[in-house]
Amino acid sequence: MDIKFSTASLKRVSFGKNKILQLLPLLFTAIWFILFFNCIDTVDWFIENILVFIFAIFITWHYRHFQFSDASYVCFFLFLLLHIFGAQYAYTKNPLGGWLQNTYHLWRNPYDRIVHFSFGLFLAYPLRDMLINRLNVKGKWQYILPVEITLSLACIFELIEWMVAAVTTKETGETYVATQGDVWDAHKDIAVAVVGAAITMAVVYFVKKKRAVT
Repeated sequence: MDIKFSTASLKRVSFGKNKILQLLPLLFTAIWFILFFNCIDTVDWFIENILVFIFAIFITWHYRHFQFSDASYVCFFLFLLLHIFGAQYAYTKNPLGGWLQNTYHLWRNPYDRIVHFSFGLFLAYPLRDMLINRLNVKGKWQYILPVEITLSLACIFELIEWMVAAVTTKETGETYVATQGDVWDAHKDIAVAVVGAAITMAVVYFVKKKRAVT
């Protein structure tokens, strides 16, 4: 499979001829169902995956109006995989996070922080893709705006978490928000998402600059 990484052109392979676009939804759906049937908290799983359902509907509808690059779809896929793996264990009991906690003597399971970081790391590239090819953003703003949009989305998500906690039971709310006793949890989640987006944009900028020189 030849993955088209460039965001510079709208000349992209249609779904019917694009093997990577055909494979990713099938693979994700299969993994999603396997993780669901092995989740530890069904109520939390459904709440955690509401945004995944919404995103799936949005990305399918949006395809008719704008097709992301293959690399952007791979970024979506990787982020969502990390998220559903966290949702399987209600985040706070994720085994990878538990291993990191025990190995490095951390006071909390850090898996949710990893996913918040990956939110910025993996979604900044598709945001730039859309800004360039859908909105015709040019110059430095194609690198700055993805970071700023990530900041806005991260803040909105924290507000959504707060609202979910407010309208559900105390136990469900605490499981979903997963602060694990950290009063600065929301601030740290937002910060790591912004750092992730900044890293991606910095890498893209320097790679593009190097290619321009050579």
